[in-house]
Amino acid sequence: MFDVSFEDAIPPAFLYPFLTLIVAYHVFASLSSTVKQRSWILTTISSGAMSLSSLPLFLHYVISRGDLSGIRSSLWTEGTARFFQAYLVADLLMGTIYYRSKVNLLTGWIHHSVYIFIVEYTCRMGWSHLFVLCAVMEVPTFLLAIASLDARFRSDLVFALSFFATRIVLHILLCVSMLVSRHNVTNNSFGPGVLMACIFPLHAFWFYGSLKGFVKRAEAPKPQPVKQGSVTAPPSLSGFSSLRARSWTLPRRRGSLRQAVRAWDRLEIRKAAGRFGDVQRRLRASFPAAREQVYAYVGIDRSPGGELQRTGDVKTQSSL
Repeated sequence: MFDVSFEDAIPPAFLYPFLTLIVAYHVFASLSSTVKQRSWILTTISSGAMSLSSLPLFLHYVISRGDLSGIRSSLWTEGTARFFQAYLVADLLMGTIYYRSKVNLLTGWIHHSVYIFIVEYTCRMGWSHLFVLCAVMEVPTFLLAIASLDARFRSDLVFALSFFATRIVLHILLCVSMLVSRHNVTNNSFGPGVLMACIFPLHAFWFYGSLKGFVKRAEAPKPQPVKQGSVTAPPSLSGFSSLRARSWTLPRRRGSLRQAVRAWDRLEIRKAAGRFGDVQRRLRASFPAAREQVYAYVGIDRSPGGELQRTGDVKTQSSL
């Protein structure tokens, strides 16, 4: 009933890139540590490929001073447009499965769905070369994508300048060129120019949001570095802070005391002092005669109870 082949329903230029992107995502997802990084894998691949593919047409556009008549559609431009279409479908599919929280309504479902039909429309109308030329606007997307994968590549200034140069200035120039040269480029059709005009408010809204974010981050107070060993507390919390400091200090002192006692025990100073007392007592016991002579010389006698007493002779001599 329906004389439609599989290749007509799903062109190979769409199917092969779609399968390749699915495989590439699963390969690089294992190297990503966060959901945010995984959500930017396909965008990085697509924006990088589309930016490089648009360079020949963009250089021709610049050299010819905005003349679009020298650019024509080809299998290469149609295949590039189908690759972008495959990315849009793959990103929605992988996002639904693996990073659903990162696929929002505007920049995800609405944006991707609209561009799927735009690619289909341009390819069927023979305007794939115009779409690939406009793909140079993917340069800021590529900068944002690699910065999302690795923060070391992030530069708000470079991103803002590239976004303004491509999606604001160049967008306006391309829109005017398509409208002015529609007789030689689009068979007198306003379609490409109208599409560019309809897309421009979205780019302007994104650029305004990025500038607003830059200003907000610039005005945000930066955290002051805290010097090591010093803690600053608000006046109302000074009493609580001092109490908490004392509660932390006491356990530290007890711990230090326990460590000192353990070190004292390891040195065995107590045992050494006990051995010294034993030696002293043995020396006293080994010289009883000498000790008694000394006591007698200074006038001291032992009582039967072992107490020391002075003699009367010594008192008389001392009175003299």
